[in-house]
Amino acid sequence: MLRVVVVVAVVIVALVLSRLSRPWQDSAHPPLTIPPGELPAGAVLFTSTDCDQCGAARAALKKAGITYREVTWELEPGRMEEYGVQAVPLLAHIDEVGAQTYLAAGVPTRRSLREVRR
Repeated sequence: MLRVVVVVAVVIVALVLSRLSRPWQDSAHPPLTIPPGELPAGAVLFTSTDCDQCGAARAALKKAGITYREVTWELEPGRMEEYGVQAVPLLAHIDEVGAQTYLAAGVPTRRSLREVRR
């Protein structure tokens, strides 16, 4: 019985630590180099057709009611290389001046979606 309790406790601690570290994992991508005026202001989602998590990222944005521009590797590989995209899905927010105000790799969390709405 004690072994079961210890195993359950270890699993719970691992899940809590994983959940707490998630916000820091979101911003692990280096800044992009997007020339001003190259993309419209707002959310930009960088994806690939063979990306397992890109569908979940699209669904999260749609559920949150966020309009976004999608840049897909297979359709615009030169643009993604020029910008320095190293991972997909990658969510960026571009302000009216063309400055990058937010960047997060992976499926967007509720926290990251709040940041994009600002």
